Amino acid sequence: MAYFSITGVPLEVITRLDSLWDKTIEVAETTLDIGKIVLLKLIQFIKANPHAGIGLLIGLALGMLINAVPYVGPIIAPVAAVALTVVSTLSGHRLDTALRGDYTGDGLIEDLITITKQFWTLIWDIMNSIIVEPERR
Repeated sequence: MAYFSITGVPLEVITRLDSLWDKTIEVAETTLDIGKIVLLKLIQFIKANPHAGIGLLIGLALGMLINAVPYVGPIIAPVAAVALTVVSTLSGHRLDTALRGDYTGDGLIEDLITITKQFWTLIWDIMNSIIVEPERR
């Protein structure tokens, strides 16, 4: 949890992440530190794609602000939140790709495909760590 305190994450968020860090599950008489596995993989993903993570947070925040608008906010917020989150995450991903010096592609659909592949690779890494970790003990 020292990583989060160094990066300036608020104490409330660190407390929530600490409770996730301590989560364990028992499978076939083996205790797995599932919270540690998930958080470590998420940290790796955010370190590899920092601007996409910021774009995701911006999109979610804008969706929450739209939801706060009286009368029409709750009606348009679900669609607007998803659209803003996708667009801002893809913009952050495009920036991450350009800063790495990789080919950025011609449009948002290509970026959507590459960020989706990275996301499913993250999910696969988490699942693979859960399956493989007991065999290493």
